[in-house]
Amino acid sequence: MSDQQGWTAPGPVPPDGNGPQDRPWTGYGPGYRPPPPPPPPPRLEYRPGIIPLRPLTLGEIWSGVFAAVRGNPGATLGLALVTTAAVLVPATALALWLAGQDLRLGVIFETDPDLASDPFLNATVASYLPALAMFIASILLPVFIALVIGHAVQGQKVTLAQTWQQSRGRILTAVATTFLVIAMFVALVVALIIVLVGLWATDSTGLAAGGTVVAIVAAVTGGIYLWVKVGFAVTIVVLEGAGARRSIARSWRLTRGRPFWRIFGIRLLTSIVATIAGSIVGTPIGLIALFAAGSPESTFIWLLPLSQAVSALVQGVLVTPFVSGVDSLLYVDQRIRREGLDVMLMQQLHPSPGP
Repeated sequence: MSDQQGWTAPGPVPPDGNGPQDRPWTGYGPGYRPPPPPPPPPRLEYRPGIIPLRPLTLGEIWSGVFAAVRGNPGATLGLALVTTAAVLVPATALALWLAGQDLRLGVIFETDPDLASDPFLNATVASYLPALAMFIASILLPVFIALVIGHAVQGQKVTLAQTWQQSRGRILTAVATTFLVIAMFVALVVALIIVLVGLWATDSTGLAAGGTVVAIVAAVTGGIYLWVKVGFAVTIVVLEGAGARRSIARSWRLTRGRPFWRIFGIRLLTSIVATIAGSIVGTPIGLIALFAAGSPESTFIWLLPLSQAVSALVQGVLVTPFVSGVDSLLYVDQRIRREGLDVMLMQQLHPSPGP
């Protein structure tokens, strides 16, 4: 049609003030609400295993540990049970035997001579043997858990036998690393004792008292600092195959700078939660031992060490794997943040095709 008009540019604004820009903006009409903003685009993440390969939150670290346990029950809870029982059974048997012997501990500890052969004192001392055995288990369990976590991050499951086969070659190095860390804490305590002895050797009581407070605060601060700095050492031994001194030095480097406080907070909160959980489980067992103190002698001397052994068994199976798993995932998180471990794992799991 000849009179059909196409799209033309707008003409000049009429001088009477009726142009669009001369009308006041009234917004939306009465009762009308603007539409909600569009939802944010979904965050794309790559999760081959128990965690997404990106910097982790506290909740993702904790849930990752539980996911590793659910996916590998034999290599986590099963191996923890076997390890804890392997060291607890002989220690508990020895404790039960010692509790029934006449050790004359009252003379050794310079208590009342009438208590020299007190069976209650013998049973109490013997009950500490399960705790000593639990210390041995606490050295071994982080080795196994670190290996399981390393596989679980990549979406791989391992059995109890595979975990033992792959980690047994790192046990001696992990034990050496643990004792080297213990030696560092012992050196800190020895330094504190030397300072305190030097302070109280002076003639000024006020100086000694004030210096004691400062020295104790400094020692506690140093202990906390050391606890965070060497927290990844055993995990590095297992996952990187490093030696004792190199693993400690690498853990020291991974925790430097501002992330130190984040690692400290997560490890502290994890320890508090684990302690509460262990107390919930261990309190009934402790009450049994407490009531056993009023039981006949023949009952008390075996019930006290046995209750301590059961408490240590529960701790080793439930609490220690959780704490060790958190440390291992914190190590992975730090490497993602500092070294781009997520990118390296993606390339390892899905290598680009060759030309």
